[in-house]
Amino acid sequence: MNRSIAPDIKPILSIDTRFPDSTNNLFRINSEEGVSKLEIVFPSAGQAGISNKFALGMAVNLLLSGNANKSAADIANEIDALGGYVFKSADYYSSGITIYGLNENISKILEIVKNAFDTVDYSENEIEIYKRNRLSELNINLQKTSFLAGRGINQMLCGVEHSISFKLTEEIINSTSREDLLTAKNTLFQSPYFIFTGSASAPVQEMLESNGFTIGEFNETLHKDEVPISENVKEQMILKEGSTQNSLRMGCVFPERSHPDYFKLSLLNLVLGGYFGSRLMKNIREDKGLTYGIQSSITPYNNFSLFKISCEYNAQFNDELRTEIGNEIARLKNELIGDEELTVAKNYFLGVLLRSFDGAFQISEKFKGAMDSNIDKSYYNSYFKAINTISADDLLKTANNYFKENTLSYCLAGV
Repeated sequence: MNRSIAPDIKPILSIDTRFPDSTNNLFRINSEEGVSKLEIVFPSAGQAGISNKFALGMAVNLLLSGNANKSAADIANEIDALGGYVFKSADYYSSGITIYGLNENISKILEIVKNAFDTVDYSENEIEIYKRNRLSELNINLQKTSFLAGRGINQMLCGVEHSISFKLTEEIINSTSREDLLTAKNTLFQSPYFIFTGSASAPVQEMLESNGFTIGEFNETLHKDEVPISENVKEQMILKEGSTQNSLRMGCVFPERSHPDYFKLSLLNLVLGGYFGSRLMKNIREDKGLTYGIQSSITPYNNFSLFKISCEYNAQFNDELRTEIGNEIARLKNELIGDEELTVAKNYFLGVLLRSFDGAFQISEKFKGAMDSNIDKSYYNSYFKAINTISADDLLKTANNYFKENTLSYCLAGV
Protein backbone atom coordinates (compact mmCIF):
# COMPACT_ATOMS: atom_id res chain seq x y z
CA MET A 1 0.00 0.00 0.00
CA ASN A 2 1.37 3.39 -1.03
CA ARG A 3 0.07 5.82 1.58
CA SER A 4 1.20 8.82 -0.45
CA ILE A 5 -1.57 8.07 -2.94
CA ALA A 6 -5.12 8.82 -1.85
CA PRO A 7 -7.56 5.92 -2.27
CA ASP A 8 -10.19 6.10 -4.96
CA ILE A 9 -13.43 7.71 -3.86
CA LYS A 10 -16.39 5.71 -5.04
CA PRO A 11 -19.74 7.47 -5.09
CA ILE A 12 -22.67 6.05 -3.14
CA LEU A 13 -25.42 5.54 -5.68
CA SER A 14 -28.06 3.55 -3.83
CA ILE A 15 -28.96 1.97 -0.51
CA ASP A 16 -30.52 -1.34 0.47
CA THR A 17 -32.71 -0.49 3.44
CA ARG A 18 -33.62 -4.11 4.19
CA PHE A 19 -37.02 -2.91 5.36
CA PRO A 20 -39.19 -5.96 6.07
CA ASP A 21 -42.44 -6.99 4.40
CA SER A 22 -45.20 -8.76 6.25
CA THR A 23 -48.68 -10.15 5.67
CA ASN A 24 -49.67 -9.30 9.24
CA ASN A 25 -48.76 -6.96 12.10
CA LEU A 26 -45.44 -8.70 12.88
CA PHE A 27 -42.35 -7.42 11.05
CA ARG A 28 -39.05 -9.27 11.27
CA ILE A 29 -35.50 -8.08 10.66
CA ASN A 30 -32.98 -10.89 10.81
CA SER A 31 -29.89 -10.51 12.97
CA GLU A 32 -27.47 -13.02 14.44
CA GLU A 33 -25.92 -10.75 17.06
CA GLY A 34 -26.97 -12.83 20.07
CA VAL A 35 -29.27 -10.08 21.33
CA SER A 36 -32.90 -9.63 20.33
CA LYS A 37 -34.97 -6.49 20.19
CA LEU A 38 -38.76 -6.51 20.28
CA GLU A 39 -40.70 -3.31 19.71
CA ILE A 40 -44.37 -3.20 20.66
CA VAL A 41 -45.75 -0.12 18.93
CA PHE A 42 -49.12 1.50 19.64
CA PRO A 43 -49.80 3.63 16.54
CA SER A 44 -52.82 5.39 18.04
CA ALA A 45 -50.97 6.60 21.13
CA GLY A 46 -48.98 9.48 19.68
CA GLN A 47 -48.80 12.95 21.18
CA ALA A 48 -50.12 14.64 18.02
CA GLY A 49 -53.62 15.91 18.60
CA ILE A 50 -53.84 14.77 22.24
CA SER A 51 -54.76 17.53 24.66
CA ASN A 52 -52.96 16.21 27.76
CA LYS A 53 -49.61 15.00 26.50
CA PHE A 54 -48.30 14.85 30.03
CA ALA A 55 -50.90 12.22 30.98
CA LEU A 56 -49.93 10.13 27.96
CA GLY A 57 -46.25 10.38 28.79
CA MET A 58 -46.86 9.47 32.42
CA ALA A 59 -49.09 6.53 31.46
CA VAL A 60 -46.32 5.15 29.24
CA ASN A 61 -43.45 5.75 31.66
CA LEU A 62 -45.32 4.12 34.56
CA LEU A 63 -46.43 1.03 32.63
CA LEU A 64 -44.00 -1.08 34.67
CA SER A 65 -44.68 0.67 37.98
CA GLY A 66 -46.28 -2.39 39.56
CA ASN A 67 -49.50 -3.50 41.18
CA ALA A 68 -50.77 -4.67 44.56
CA ASN A 69 -48.58 -7.79 44.46
CA LYS A 70 -45.43 -6.56 42.77
CA SER A 71 -43.59 -3.23 42.99
CA ALA A 72 -41.73 -1.39 40.26
CA ALA A 73 -38.46 -2.44 41.92
CA ASP A 74 -39.53 -6.10 41.87
CA ILE A 75 -40.28 -5.91 38.15
CA ALA A 76 -37.01 -4.14 37.41
CA ASN A 77 -35.04 -6.75 39.41
CA GLU A 78 -36.69 -9.62 37.51
CA ILE A 79 -35.78 -8.06 34.18
CA ASP A 80 -32.23 -7.28 35.34
CA ALA A 81 -31.74 -10.87 36.49
CA LEU A 82 -32.40 -12.00 32.92
CA GLY A 83 -30.01 -9.45 31.45
CA GLY A 84 -32.85 -7.50 29.85
CA TYR A 85 -33.55 -3.86 29.31
CA VAL A 86 -36.90 -2.17 28.63
CA PHE A 87 -37.26 1.26 27.05
CA LYS A 88 -40.61 3.08 27.07
CA SER A 89 -41.41 5.96 24.72
CA ALA A 90 -44.23 8.41 24.08
CA ASP A 91 -43.37 9.88 20.69
CA TYR A 92 -45.15 12.38 18.50
CA TYR A 93 -46.91 9.80 16.32
CA SER A 94 -46.89 6.64 18.46
CA SER A 95 -45.96 5.17 21.81
CA GLY A 96 -44.22 1.92 22.50
CA ILE A 97 -42.32 -0.53 24.63
CA THR A 98 -38.96 -1.80 23.39
CA ILE A 99 -37.50 -4.94 24.95
CA TYR A 100 -33.83 -5.90 24.64
CA GLY A 101 -32.55 -9.25 25.81
CA LEU A 102 -30.41 -12.27 25.12
CA ASN A 103 -32.00 -14.55 22.55
CA GLU A 104 -32.60 -17.28 25.11
CA ASN A 105 -34.28 -14.89 27.59
CA ILE A 106 -36.37 -12.61 25.38
CA SER A 107 -39.52 -14.73 25.84
CA LYS A 108 -39.23 -14.65 29.64
CA ILE A 109 -38.66 -10.89 29.63
CA LEU A 110 -41.71 -10.41 27.39
CA GLU A 111 -43.82 -12.43 29.83
CA ILE A 112 -42.75 -10.16 32.70
CA VAL A 113 -43.44 -7.01 30.68
CA LYS A 114 -46.82 -8.20 29.42
CA ASN A 115 -47.96 -9.19 32.91
CA ALA A 116 -46.83 -5.82 34.30
CA PHE A 117 -48.60 -4.01 31.44
CA ASP A 118 -51.86 -5.89 32.00
CA THR A 119 -51.93 -5.49 35.78
CA VAL A 120 -50.46 -2.03 36.36
CA ASP A 121 -52.60 -0.13 38.83
CA TYR A 122 -50.83 3.27 38.75
CA SER A 123 -50.49 3.55 42.50
CA GLU A 124 -50.72 7.00 44.03
CA ASN A 125 -47.25 6.57 45.51
CA GLU A 126 -45.65 5.99 42.07
CA ILE A 127 -47.65 8.87 40.62
CA GLU A 128 -46.46 11.24 43.34
CA ILE A 129 -42.83 10.24 42.84
CA TYR A 130 -43.15 10.77 39.08
CA LYS A 131 -44.85 14.15 39.53
CA ARG A 132 -42.24 15.29 42.01
CA ASN A 133 -39.44 14.40 39.61
CA ARG A 134 -41.13 16.12 36.68
CA LEU A 135 -41.80 19.26 38.74
CA SER A 136 -38.12 19.40 39.66
CA GLU A 137 -37.15 18.87 36.02
CA LEU A 138 -39.56 21.60 34.87
CA ASN A 139 -38.22 24.10 37.41
CA ILE A 140 -34.67 23.40 36.28
CA ASN A 141 -35.64 23.78 32.61
CA LEU A 142 -37.36 27.10 33.26
CA GLN A 143 -33.99 28.47 34.36
CA LYS A 144 -32.42 27.53 31.00
CA THR A 145 -32.52 30.06 28.19
CA SER A 146 -32.21 27.20 25.67
CA PHE A 147 -35.46 25.68 26.95
CA LEU A 148 -37.29 29.03 26.92
CA ALA A 149 -36.12 29.93 23.42
CA GLY A 150 -36.97 26.49 22.06
CA ARG A 151 -40.48 26.63 23.45
CA GLY A 152 -40.90 30.19 22.26
CA ILE A 153 -39.92 29.52 18.64
CA ASN A 154 -42.28 26.52 18.44
CA GLN A 155 -45.20 28.69 19.52
CA MET A 156 -44.21 31.41 17.07
CA LEU A 157 -43.99 28.99 14.13
CA CYS A 158 -46.92 26.69 14.86
CA GLY A 159 -49.27 28.65 17.11
CA VAL A 160 -49.86 28.16 20.82
CA GLU A 161 -52.63 25.59 20.28
CA HIS A 162 -50.56 23.25 18.12
CA SER A 163 -49.39 19.90 19.53
CA ILE A 164 -45.76 20.87 19.02
CA SER A 165 -46.29 23.98 21.15
CA PHE A 166 -47.61 22.09 24.19
CA LYS A 167 -46.55 24.05 27.27
CA LEU A 168 -46.09 21.90 30.33
CA THR A 169 -46.95 23.74 33.54
CA GLU A 170 -46.96 23.00 37.24
CA GLU A 171 -50.76 23.10 37.16
CA ILE A 172 -50.94 20.41 34.44
CA ILE A 173 -48.56 18.16 36.38
CA ASN A 174 -50.44 18.54 39.67
CA SER A 175 -53.90 18.13 38.14
CA THR A 176 -53.18 14.93 36.19
CA SER A 177 -54.90 12.08 38.03
CA ARG A 178 -54.72 8.30 38.20
CA GLU A 179 -57.97 8.18 36.22
CA ASP A 180 -56.30 10.14 33.39
CA LEU A 181 -53.58 7.49 33.18
CA LEU A 182 -56.03 4.60 33.17
CA THR A 183 -58.10 6.30 30.47
CA ALA A 184 -55.00 6.82 28.31
CA LYS A 185 -53.91 3.21 28.75
CA ASN A 186 -57.33 1.71 28.07
CA THR A 187 -58.18 3.86 25.04
CA LEU A 188 -54.85 4.53 23.30
CA PHE A 189 -52.73 1.43 23.90
CA GLN A 190 -54.68 -0.72 21.47
CA SER A 191 -53.96 -2.73 18.29
CA PRO A 192 -50.18 -2.77 18.43
CA TYR A 193 -47.83 -3.90 15.71
CA PHE A 194 -44.50 -5.56 16.38
CA ILE A 195 -40.95 -5.20 15.04
CA PHE A 196 -38.69 -8.09 15.98
CA THR A 197 -34.96 -7.82 15.34
CA GLY A 198 -33.16 -11.05 16.05
CA SER A 199 -32.59 -14.63 14.98
CA ALA A 200 -34.49 -15.83 11.92
CA SER A 201 -35.27 -19.08 13.78
CA ALA A 202 -36.84 -17.38 16.82
CA PRO A 203 -40.52 -18.42 17.23
CA VAL A 204 -41.67 -14.83 17.66
CA GLN A 205 -45.31 -15.27 16.65
CA GLU A 206 -45.78 -18.15 19.07
CA MET A 207 -44.03 -16.13 21.80
CA LEU A 208 -46.33 -13.15 21.28
CA GLU A 209 -49.52 -15.17 21.04
CA SER A 210 -48.68 -17.18 24.15
CA ASN A 211 -48.45 -13.87 26.02
CA GLY A 212 -51.89 -12.73 24.90
CA PHE A 213 -50.99 -10.56 21.89
CA THR A 214 -52.94 -10.92 18.65
CA ILE A 215 -51.10 -11.52 15.39
CA GLY A 216 -53.41 -10.65 12.55
CA GLU A 217 -54.22 -8.16 9.86
CA PHE A 218 -52.13 -5.01 9.94
CA ASN A 219 -54.14 -1.82 9.62
CA GLU A 220 -51.62 0.90 8.88
CA THR A 221 -52.37 4.14 10.69
CA LEU A 222 -52.17 7.26 8.55
CA HIS A 223 -50.67 9.88 10.84
CA LYS A 224 -51.64 13.46 10.08
CA ASP A 225 -50.93 16.78 11.74
CA GLU A 226 -52.71 20.00 12.34
CA VAL A 227 -51.43 22.63 9.94
CA PRO A 228 -49.15 25.13 11.74
CA ILE A 229 -50.89 28.42 12.34
CA SER A 230 -48.27 31.11 12.75
CA GLU A 231 -48.74 33.69 15.45
CA ASN A 232 -47.54 36.30 12.92
CA VAL A 233 -44.97 37.40 15.47
CA LYS A 234 -41.58 37.76 13.81
CA GLU A 235 -39.56 38.71 16.88
CA GLN A 236 -39.84 37.76 20.54
CA MET A 237 -37.61 38.50 23.52
CA ILE A 238 -37.93 36.30 26.61
CA LEU A 239 -36.22 38.07 29.49
CA LYS A 240 -34.30 35.83 31.91
CA GLU A 241 -32.71 37.91 34.63
CA GLY A 242 -29.35 36.68 35.87
CA SER A 243 -28.67 34.61 32.79
CA THR A 244 -25.01 34.19 31.89
CA GLN A 245 -25.74 33.57 28.22
CA ASN A 246 -28.38 34.17 25.58
CA SER A 247 -30.10 31.53 23.46
CA LEU A 248 -31.15 32.30 19.92
CA ARG A 249 -33.67 30.39 17.82
CA MET A 250 -34.57 31.44 14.30
CA GLY A 251 -36.94 29.43 12.14
CA CYS A 252 -39.71 28.98 9.62
CA VAL A 253 -42.06 26.32 8.29
CA PHE A 254 -40.82 24.23 5.35
CA PRO A 255 -42.72 21.66 3.24
CA GLU A 256 -43.18 18.02 4.23
CA ARG A 257 -40.94 15.10 3.20
CA SER A 258 -42.96 14.27 0.09
CA HIS A 259 -42.57 17.77 -1.39
CA PRO A 260 -40.33 17.96 -4.51
CA ASP A 261 -38.12 20.56 -2.83
CA TYR A 262 -37.53 18.69 0.43
CA PHE A 263 -34.33 16.95 -0.68
CA LYS A 264 -32.89 20.22 -1.94
CA LEU A 265 -33.78 21.95 1.32
CA SER A 266 -32.09 19.15 3.27
CA LEU A 267 -28.82 19.59 1.37
CA LEU A 268 -29.07 23.37 1.56
CA ASN A 269 -29.53 23.12 5.33
CA LEU A 270 -26.44 20.92 5.61
CA VAL A 271 -24.31 23.48 3.79
CA LEU A 272 -25.66 26.31 5.93
CA GLY A 273 -25.42 24.77 9.39
CA GLY A 274 -26.09 21.05 9.37
CA TYR A 275 -22.64 19.71 10.23
CA PHE A 276 -19.32 20.73 11.76
CA GLY A 277 -17.94 21.93 8.43
CA SER A 278 -20.95 24.11 7.66
CA ARG A 279 -20.80 27.80 6.81
CA LEU A 280 -22.33 28.97 10.08
CA MET A 281 -19.77 26.97 12.07
CA LYS A 282 -16.82 28.16 10.00
CA ASN A 283 -17.82 31.82 10.08
CA ILE A 284 -19.43 32.33 13.48
CA ARG A 285 -17.54 29.78 15.58
CA GLU A 286 -14.15 29.30 13.95
CA ASP A 287 -13.46 32.66 12.33
CA LYS A 288 -15.19 35.11 14.69
CA GLY A 289 -15.52 33.12 17.92
CA LEU A 290 -18.99 34.47 18.67
CA THR A 291 -20.32 31.14 19.94
CA TYR A 292 -19.04 27.72 20.90
CA GLY A 293 -21.49 26.07 18.53
CA ILE A 294 -24.21 27.00 16.05
CA GLN A 295 -26.31 24.74 13.89
CA SER A 296 -29.31 24.64 11.61
CA SER A 297 -31.71 21.74 11.33
CA ILE A 298 -34.85 20.53 9.61
CA THR A 299 -37.28 18.47 11.68
CA PRO A 300 -39.75 16.68 9.38
CA TYR A 301 -43.34 16.02 10.33
CA ASN A 302 -45.93 14.40 8.10
CA ASN A 303 -47.59 17.55 6.75
CA PHE A 304 -44.75 20.06 7.18
CA SER A 305 -41.20 20.53 8.44
CA LEU A 306 -39.63 23.00 10.85
CA PHE A 307 -36.38 24.73 9.95
CA LYS A 308 -34.40 26.21 12.87
CA ILE A 309 -31.08 27.90 13.55
CA SER A 310 -29.89 27.48 17.15
CA CYS A 311 -27.02 28.77 19.26
CA GLU A 312 -26.01 29.96 22.72
CA TYR A 313 -23.69 32.96 23.14
CA ASN A 314 -22.68 35.98 25.19
CA ALA A 315 -25.27 38.77 25.13
CA GLN A 316 -22.75 41.35 23.91
CA PHE A 317 -22.69 39.61 20.50
CA ASN A 318 -26.43 39.94 19.81
CA ASP A 319 -26.25 42.29 16.84
CA GLU A 320 -23.09 40.87 15.30
CA LEU A 321 -24.36 37.30 15.51
CA ARG A 322 -27.64 38.08 13.85
CA THR A 323 -25.87 40.07 11.12
CA GLU A 324 -23.51 37.18 10.33
CA ILE A 325 -26.38 34.68 10.12
CA GLY A 326 -28.08 37.03 7.67
CA ASN A 327 -24.86 37.31 5.67
CA GLU A 328 -24.56 33.54 5.29
CA ILE A 329 -28.15 33.19 4.14
CA ALA A 330 -27.61 36.04 1.67
CA ARG A 331 -24.55 34.23 0.27
CA LEU A 332 -26.68 31.15 -0.42
CA LYS A 333 -29.14 33.34 -2.30
CA ASN A 334 -26.58 35.29 -4.32
CA GLU A 335 -23.61 32.97 -4.92
CA LEU A 336 -23.33 29.48 -6.39
CA ILE A 337 -21.88 26.94 -3.99
CA GLY A 338 -18.44 25.85 -5.20
CA ASP A 339 -17.89 22.36 -6.61
CA GLU A 340 -15.56 21.23 -3.82
CA GLU A 341 -17.83 22.44 -1.03
CA LEU A 342 -20.86 20.84 -2.66
CA THR A 343 -19.06 17.53 -3.18
CA VAL A 344 -17.93 17.41 0.45
CA ALA A 345 -21.46 18.19 1.65
CA LYS A 346 -23.01 15.50 -0.57
CA ASN A 347 -20.50 12.85 0.51
CA TYR A 348 -21.03 13.71 4.17
CA PHE A 349 -24.82 13.68 3.76
CA LEU A 350 -24.90 10.29 2.03
CA GLY A 351 -22.33 8.82 4.41
CA VAL A 352 -24.39 9.77 7.47
CA LEU A 353 -27.52 8.36 5.86
CA LEU A 354 -25.72 5.14 4.97
CA ARG A 355 -24.39 4.75 8.53
CA SER A 356 -27.91 5.09 9.88
CA PHE A 357 -28.63 1.71 8.22
CA ASP A 358 -25.45 0.07 9.52
CA GLY A 359 -26.76 -2.91 11.42
CA ALA A 360 -30.05 -4.59 12.13
CA PHE A 361 -30.93 -2.48 15.17
CA GLN A 362 -30.35 0.76 13.24
CA ILE A 363 -32.50 -0.58 10.40
CA SER A 364 -35.31 -1.28 12.87
CA GLU A 365 -35.12 2.34 14.10
CA LYS A 366 -35.37 3.67 10.55
CA PHE A 367 -38.21 1.29 9.76
CA LYS A 368 -40.16 2.42 12.83
CA GLY A 369 -39.61 6.04 11.73
CA ALA A 370 -40.81 5.21 8.24
CA MET A 371 -43.98 3.65 9.66
CA ASP A 372 -44.65 6.77 11.73
CA SER A 373 -43.96 9.02 8.76
CA ASN A 374 -46.07 7.15 6.18
CA ILE A 375 -43.12 6.77 3.79
CA ASP A 376 -42.56 3.71 1.59
CA LYS A 377 -39.54 1.47 1.03
CA SER A 378 -38.39 3.41 -2.02
CA TYR A 379 -38.08 6.72 -0.16
CA TYR A 380 -34.44 6.45 0.87
CA ASN A 381 -33.31 5.30 -2.56
CA SER A 382 -35.09 8.33 -3.99
CA TYR A 383 -33.24 10.39 -1.39
CA PHE A 384 -29.87 9.01 -2.57
CA LYS A 385 -30.61 9.64 -6.22
CA ALA A 386 -31.85 13.17 -5.55
CA ILE A 387 -28.82 14.21 -3.48
CA ASN A 388 -26.45 12.89 -6.15
CA THR A 389 -28.17 14.90 -8.89
CA ILE A 390 -28.81 18.22 -7.12
CA SER A 391 -26.73 21.03 -8.64
CA ALA A 392 -25.42 24.29 -7.23
CA ASP A 393 -27.93 26.12 -9.41
CA ASP A 394 -30.77 24.05 -7.88
CA LEU A 395 -29.66 25.12 -4.41
CA LEU A 396 -29.38 28.79 -5.43
CA LYS A 397 -32.97 28.75 -6.70
CA THR A 398 -34.18 26.89 -3.60
CA ALA A 399 -32.52 29.42 -1.29
CA ASN A 400 -34.24 32.29 -3.10
CA ASN A 401 -37.60 30.52 -3.02
CA TYR A 402 -37.56 29.75 0.70
CA PHE A 403 -35.41 32.44 2.32
CA LYS A 404 -37.33 35.51 1.32
CA GLU A 405 -37.19 38.73 3.29
CA ASN A 406 -38.76 38.39 6.76
CA THR A 407 -39.20 34.63 6.31
CA LEU A 408 -37.44 33.70 9.54
CA SER A 409 -39.01 34.26 12.94
CA TYR A 410 -36.59 35.23 15.69
CA CYS A 411 -36.78 34.24 19.37
CA LEU A 412 -34.18 35.33 21.90
CA ALA A 413 -34.08 34.24 25.54
CA GLY A 414 -31.68 35.87 27.96
CA VAL A 415 -30.73 39.42 28.89
